[in-house]
Amino acid sequence: MRRKRSYDRLSQDMAKQNGTENARQPALQVIVLGSGGGPQEHNVTAFLVRPVKSGWTRGSIVALDAGVHLSAITRILQETQPQGLGTDVALPHVLASGPFAGMEIHSPSAETNASYVTRYLVDTYLITHPHLDHISGFVINTAGLPGSRPKRIAGLPSTISAFKTHIFNNVIWPNLSDENNGAGLVTYTRLVEGGSPAIGEGDGKGYLEISDDLTVKVFGVSHGHCIERHTHRGSTSSSRLGSIDVSSLPSPRMPNGGSSISGPPTVFRLSASGHPAAVQEQESACVYDSSAYFIRDPVSGREVLMFGDVEPDSISLSPRNLGVWREAAPRIASGGLAAIFIECSYDDSQTDDRLFGHLTPRYITQELKVLANEVESVRRSAKLEPNKKRKRELDQENKRANRSIPRSGGDDGPISPKSTRPQRGPGSPSVTSDQGYVSPHIATPTAELSLKDFETDMVPPSTLLRTVNVLKGLSVVIIHVKEKLNDGELARDTILRELLDYEKEAELGCEFIVSKMGQSLVF
Repeated sequence: MRRKRSYDRLSQDMAKQNGTENARQPALQVIVLGSGGGPQEHNVTAFLVRPVKSGWTRGSIVALDAGVHLSAITRILQETQPQGLGTDVALPHVLASGPFAGMEIHSPSAETNASYVTRYLVDTYLITHPHLDHISGFVINTAGLPGSRPKRIAGLPSTISAFKTHIFNNVIWPNLSDENNGAGLVTYTRLVEGGSPAIGEGDGKGYLEISDDLTVKVFGVSHGHCIERHTHRGSTSSSRLGSIDVSSLPSPRMPNGGSSISGPPTVFRLSASGHPAAVQEQESACVYDSSAYFIRDPVSGREVLMFGDVEPDSISLSPRNLGVWREAAPRIASGGLAAIFIECSYDDSQTDDRLFGHLTPRYITQELKVLANEVESVRRSAKLEPNKKRKRELDQENKRANRSIPRSGGDDGPISPKSTRPQRGPGSPSVTSDQGYVSPHIATPTAELSLKDFETDMVPPSTLLRTVNVLKGLSVVIIHVKEKLNDGELARDTILRELLDYEKEAELGCEFIVSKMGQSLVF
């Protein structure tokens, strides 16, 4: 028996050690094909994501947006393939460096090898929203590189609808989809916003498998509003199953939904009491839908959160970022969420009325403070769980003690550290029980004792949560930077400098990385 216990303990220790080692090993790789938001058309939003353990197997890579695609892959391979392939260097050859290190190539031509990546390694394209700088590379490549199975576009129903109506419609581009008598080179996957509750279990509940070793969950976010007042799509007409339109709710940070600089006017008719009326005005502005994807390696539990274009909640007509932060908070608290890819199109010189549904360093900091508060709230709640458990144990002990203590004189009051039988005489500060117990009299019965009585040693009473270093260990990767193309400081450098200045004051603890073309990031 002693030998078996020793073996069980050794097995547990080895399991813990393996879990720790797995946590330290990279689980996800993100390759930056395009880091900008224009105006240079060769550098617009596009990423490749893959689980490291899968190697470079068929369908193992998932694309997140594809403003650029094949040309960017070609450029990376041109810069990283060794010279003399096929002559001085034998083929096939396994690349030793660069974002595609470990991948076996069979041609001396970077173009040919890039086409292999697109044809066979990338099956699924996650699209955040259907603006041209996020889809043009994919659209152009669909007919030129047909494989043996259709490419899959996955996104919110509004995104898929835009592709069907405005792209693959035999006007802008041939209908290459497998719907409406199309060519069948593209198939659509409509994702349930917030994840389907019928899919997955535990921490992976709601995550849809999109490759052998990757799962995703998508949330809708807002990306500005149309100048025209209509409702062709967006938050005012996107009441999809599983989605919630919070456009009728005030901003979580700005009570009236406006900004401190020049926020938008309210678009709701107010009742006599000053509250928004139940029916929204028909002439209200249409809000563009965008998306945020949680991409997860289900084995390690490692995740990245990747936003499309997004605006701050504090000036949005339909603030939805808070829901994403609340989903992310427990994953950051547990260490599962390693990085957030989020746009920062402009530096702080851009005024609110010229943001067009984008972020600046001041608003990224504002949003990260909200996230930090949610993370701290999750961690604080976790710390309270032992006290809640202890309270239940105390209640059970009290019940057992009450059953075992003899009663007399019809007095059935409980004996516990914080409760006592009623006083037998007026003005008596304490009462002695039949068993010799003495405790101070309090007016609150045991059943009505607040949990705060058990929490005072754990959490100081405060309405403001301390968020210093709450996001330590989290990487915040800046994407979609719009360069100014002048002789001044590069926009990416200005944005990073401003973010670091805000971080000195906020002390959130996260690391900022401004992405660039050809970059490889592992988490």
